[in-house]
Amino acid sequence: MNGNAPVRVHGAGRTDAGVHARGQVANFTLEKTWESEKLVDAINGNSEKDVMVHSCELVPDEFHARFSAVRRLYNYKCFLGRSPLERRFSWEISESIPVDPLHRCAKTLMGEIDFTSFCKHIPQQENRRCTIYQSEWINDGSFVIFKIEANRFLQHLVRCLVGTMVEVAIGRMTVEQFSNILEERNPEAKVYRAPAHGLRLEKVTYA
Repeated sequence: MNGNAPVRVHGAGRTDAGVHARGQVANFTLEKTWESEKLVDAINGNSEKDVMVHSCELVPDEFHARFSAVRRLYNYKCFLGRSPLERRFSWEISESIPVDPLHRCAKTLMGEIDFTSFCKHIPQQENRRCTIYQSEWINDGSFVIFKIEANRFLQHLVRCLVGTMVEVAIGRMTVEQFSNILEERNPEAKVYRAPAHGLRLEKVTYA
């Protein structure tokens, strides 16, 4: 596709190992011009089966898939029960859980928040504030799905939020304790990290 020259690809999101993406965006530069459909076919024909490109288009030189993004939407899927078909893409929770505590926790996450208590502690990372535009749980039959949209995300943030909210739902923690952990901004706070495979990058928005 680019002769023998290497192609450097910039992704919109750096997901943890095991996390899925349905709406990942990436940009790269090629030395020759391709028709969009032919480039899609060429990439898909040379990629592993776990990866599929939906579309390609030309963008301005200053565009960057990561730094030009203004919002990202993630979904985290929990399956209430056991299913060999669903376990690769959802967190199996064997017991039924009430959704009201999940809704109450999610409502505390709206707006600009310092998430020091809920992300991986990286000493050189000074800014741990994110602006949350959407935070809600959806009850979909055997699934409960957490949807969260923000201007940026910190490493392990969504997984730690989900894992700790589930602890609240099953009665090991109260909503008030969840809120206190959030307000304490303690990098050593005791939070619970959900498995990676239930998380999915759904959409990246650009201005």
